[in-house]
Amino acid sequence: ERKNKNESPGKRRDSPLHIGARTGNLGKVKEMIRGCCNSVEELKELLSKQNLEGETPLYTAAENGHSLVVEEMLKHMDLETASIAARNGFDPLHVAAKQGHLEALKKLLEAFPNLAMTT
Repeated sequence: ERKNKNESPGKRRDSPLHIGARTGNLGKVKEMIRGCCNSVEELKELLSKQNLEGETPLYTAAENGHSLVVEEMLKHMDLETASIAARNGFDPLHVAAKQGHLEALKKLLEAFPNLAMTT
């Protein structure tokens, strides 16, 4: 049985959270976040982990327009983590704007208005 190309770590070296975020699997994302509830450091590491392209799970959710996943992850992160840019220079806010994902963009700006100040 072949896996969907979005569900395989493949050449990007996506973490399981990247895959859940990329595919919009809110249940899987919530489950992984809950699994880190004992350690703030572990949760921050999970949410800030970058794949080979420098993308965080938040970036992949924003890029694909999964606003509910974006909203859930934002509940558990700070501005520094939310503004991590990928190797292409885009951060989650700017990639959501570039892709035209207005609902994801709105969630990002509601959580962290200062994201609009990044370049």
